[in-house]
Amino acid sequence: MESEQDIVHALAEAVRHRSEGNYSAALEHAVQARLLLTGSGSATEADTAEALAAVLLMEGGLRRHLGDLPQAATTLNEALTLSERAGATIEGARLTLSVLGELAAVHRTDGDYDQAERLLRAAIARARRLPGPEPPELASLLNELAVTFKYSGRFPEAEQLYHQVLELLERALLPHQLDLAAVHHNLGGLAHARGDFAAAEPHARRSLALSERALGADHPVTAADRAALAAILDALGRHEEAEALLIQALKVFTRVYGDDHPEVAVTCNNLAAIAYRRGDLARAEQLYRRSLAVKGHTLGSVHPELAPTLNNLALLKEDQGDRAEAAALYHRALAILEGAVSPDHPVLATCRANYAALQGARRGRDS
Repeated sequence: MESEQDIVHALAEAVRHRSEGNYSAALEHAVQARLLLTGSGSATEADTAEALAAVLLMEGGLRRHLGDLPQAATTLNEALTLSERAGATIEGARLTLSVLGELAAVHRTDGDYDQAERLLRAAIARARRLPGPEPPELASLLNELAVTFKYSGRFPEAEQLYHQVLELLERALLPHQLDLAAVHHNLGGLAHARGDFAAAEPHARRSLALSERALGADHPVTAADRAALAAILDALGRHEEAEALLIQALKVFTRVYGDDHPEVAVTCNNLAAIAYRRGDLARAEQLYRRSLAVKGHTLGSVHPELAPTLNNLALLKEDQGDRAEAAALYHRALAILEGAVSPDHPVLATCRANYAALQGARRGRDS
């Protein structure tokens, strides 16, 4: 078939660009490969269905990285239909596991933690039923479930799963360095969320070292590790070091994703916090509002990830004496979080405490 070489070339280019962190270019080549495959006239055959599912898996993952969650979900659901059709083989079954894991990541990124958990539990059960040794996809699925638990505030369950993943990776003859980096990144993030910043730093540093060695300094995965370490250092009071790391990360994120992406929003939020502590309230407010605008546009107006920035901006508005806006911001954050995360989630607890303190101060002035 004349187009076979074109398909192979498009896939090779997609893989190359993805490994270099050039997600937009990788997506163009993945879409090209998909169009060539669907135009080959044999997409209904089992082997072609499996190949097309693999291409759609890559395309969906790239769309998720680039922040296009609706199209990522559509693409991955199509991949799931095809991979299920090809699932009579071990390779087809493992492909289905990868598709389910990526689709769960889309739902988790979109704030639908319940659906992410449902997909992951189904995939993990399938992985454990496969004959032979534990498939490598199992570690990835358990890691994604732990991330989902962390975001929803189920910290003990997340920690237990992360350590299971480390055990699985250690049992492998040659664990992938990026898999290890991901788990240490996540363990650092979990310790950071719990407020145990000293325990978080070694995990964050190891993750950064592993990803930098494997991918280079200018890859978006490395930038995400750099930003995570910066947040921990900032919490430890090393604000200048943290700010330098965040500025480096933001340059990579804007180059790869543009200005309108959740990674850009989170980095702006963290830079705002540093400006706030330094007393530069105007700069802090500008960065907080930029973060909120990007999060709202890319994730939606009721996504749980808006709440930390709403809380931070509310504190700033209190300092500026604008208690009415501060109260409105706290109220919005609480409306987003209640029912979406566990009742003891630290961000929810912080928002409640800050809102109660503001209300108490108001009553004290009025009495």
